[in-house]
Amino acid sequence: MKTIVVRGKSKFCDYLFVYEPLFFILEHPEMRVKVLYFTLEMSPEEKYNEFLCHLLFRLDGIEVSPTELKSTDRDHPIDEKILELLESDKYQRYIKAFEDMVEYIDDQRNPTGINKYCRDYALTHGHLNFKKGKRKDPITDEIIDADVVDNDNPYTPDDPEERRIIIIDNASNLSLESGLKKMETIDKMSKYGITLRNQLKFIFVLIQHQAQAQEGIENQKLNKLKPSSDGLADCKTTTRDANMVIGLYSPFKYGLREYEGYDITKFRNHIRFMEVIEDRDYGANGQICPLFFDGAVSTFYELPRPDDREALQRVYNYMESRKSKTAKTFFSYGINKMNRKLHRWKIFHKFATLFK
Repeated sequence: MKTIVVRGKSKFCDYLFVYEPLFFILEHPEMRVKVLYFTLEMSPEEKYNEFLCHLLFRLDGIEVSPTELKSTDRDHPIDEKILELLESDKYQRYIKAFEDMVEYIDDQRNPTGINKYCRDYALTHGHLNFKKGKRKDPITDEIIDADVVDNDNPYTPDDPEERRIIIIDNASNLSLESGLKKMETIDKMSKYGITLRNQLKFIFVLIQHQAQAQEGIENQKLNKLKPSSDGLADCKTTTRDANMVIGLYSPFKYGLREYEGYDITKFRNHIRFMEVIEDRDYGANGQICPLFFDGAVSTFYELPRPDDREALQRVYNYMESRKSKTAKTFFSYGINKMNRKLHRWKIFHKFATLFK
């Protein structure tokens, strides 16, 4: 199991650790996934609506933003046919599976409360394994015989085929622990993540933003805008606890015209670069994957290599079609299939190991 710090948009985390596992388990019913999602920035309703928008696009190429789905504009209400579609058997299969898989939690906001919630889930769906050992008596400080958790086999789940993921979005929004400052609170959450990973076999995902100072003018002049371990907001020590640190970079945000061989003036806000900042297990540090990003429907797709002009032109054509509201799905353009090899790294091959 992994501890992962994600640098960048929450939508990327949702796509990678919620939406993709959902579609995976629907194709592989012998496996199960449970996501405990501590949403400290957005309401559970907003997160749920984002999923529905993603589902509409993924199943039928229908692009509806969460704002449009809420139908808050009296002059432009959501089409009744879309609501009927969401009630159809075709969609309810995915929606019910999502509701079973994902639990949004917004009433636990400090590290101790989050840790207790996750431990309670684990211990009601499995048990700790003990062995004879010794420990210090908390009152007398004497070394006494006692049952201690077996470090070699600490926990047995009731369902060995269930993969459990904890997502915290995001570290800066954690409520302060009593007597601790922001940095100490985040560090404590990270340390709880180690135990949840090592003892209770959770996949622990902590979303952490980049410090605003990292985006200052001086760093722009020095071209030091990419996510980095040193640029983490509020607490930089979380990377020491993580198996992997992933950064997501938007060159358009900083007015760059070209990046990694891609014409940013054409992609504008629809391109992101995923970089592996730290990788304790596989040594993938520094690997970069270019992604097409559609924020309205929370989708990310591998982009062709920058020297594949024919494939890139298909991407440009797709973006133009979206402007006219007659867009086909990304898949219908064959963009995702025409170039199986990623620019530098196979993004989902690595994450597939989380579910083995």
